[in-house]
Amino acid sequence: MQGSYLNMMQSELEARAEAAYSLYRECSVCPHTCRVDRTGEDRGVCGQSDQLVVGSAVQHFGEEPPLTGTRGVGNLFVSSCNLKCDYCQNFQISQERLGSELSYRQVAEQMLSLQKQGVHFIGWVSPSHVVPGLLKSLAIARKMGLRLPIVYNTNGYDALPTLKMLDGIIDIYLPDLKYASNDVARDLSHIKHYVDHSREAVLEMFRQVGPLTLDDSGLAERGLLIRHLVLPDNLAGTWETLCFVALELSAKVPVSLMSQYQPVNRAGEDSRISRRIAVAEYEETLRMARDLGLETVFIQDPEEDLHNLPDFGKSGNPFPLDEARLWESQKTG
Repeated sequence: MQGSYLNMMQSELEARAEAAYSLYRECSVCPHTCRVDRTGEDRGVCGQSDQLVVGSAVQHFGEEPPLTGTRGVGNLFVSSCNLKCDYCQNFQISQERLGSELSYRQVAEQMLSLQKQGVHFIGWVSPSHVVPGLLKSLAIARKMGLRLPIVYNTNGYDALPTLKMLDGIIDIYLPDLKYASNDVARDLSHIKHYVDHSREAVLEMFRQVGPLTLDDSGLAERGLLIRHLVLPDNLAGTWETLCFVALELSAKVPVSLMSQYQPVNRAGEDSRISRRIAVAEYEETLRMARDLGLETVFIQDPEEDLHNLPDFGKSGNPFPLDEARLWESQKTG
């Protein structure tokens, strides 16, 4: 399986990368629109320059079954983030900004190294604030022989003009829809207008690629797969989020209903999110999905203790355990 970016001329891919890079000079790469010049000394909310900082580049087996397959996803875990979630399990790289600053060529070489390991896809994890740098790296990697499809694994806080630059480049969009309330998003992730921006972004992703499609072996080919992390006491607004998917997108769009929430980072300081979710809470979300007729839902066992937290402070793979067995697929429609 080959990436869609191979269907365009190398010159067009490079032109897209240059156009995206120009956004850094008065930064509007993500919805923060900080308007600072990241090519110089200025930094915006994300704290990043125009360079890429990568926390880890690994063959990862913790994604949904159509992405993991038999050989995993080659994930680039990008450092920093445009959200500041109190419960972020990747806080070491998203908020503490662990990682190595790399040239675009070095990041291209990382993608090629992952391809040589035999992964099915290259995954860009938390790319929203560094799309220009990733496109620059992709253009270099393609010239060096990269052929794999790209998975855009995002928190959903993406700018519409930036996403439009990715049309015809990204094969699989894997966004979060974290919240159905802007007020809750502001409280827990310190972000403004999350619901508005994330839904607008997901609608654009759907326009570009449609629902996720699979090949005969069950491996993803192209499309949109939405993630939703279930929070205690329905803080995430699961019913409203699933209604958006079923009624404004399509019941054919698969949804991952994640039960893996753990009160890490600063979550223990907030009584609303200082516990894991109960089995009954998770079962209620599955009932919601059935009632709405969503055709495919990826589920996790809420009593599973294997939801191991990554450690980006150590060398090697930050995910030491094989998480592939965490996911199941349910046909609900």
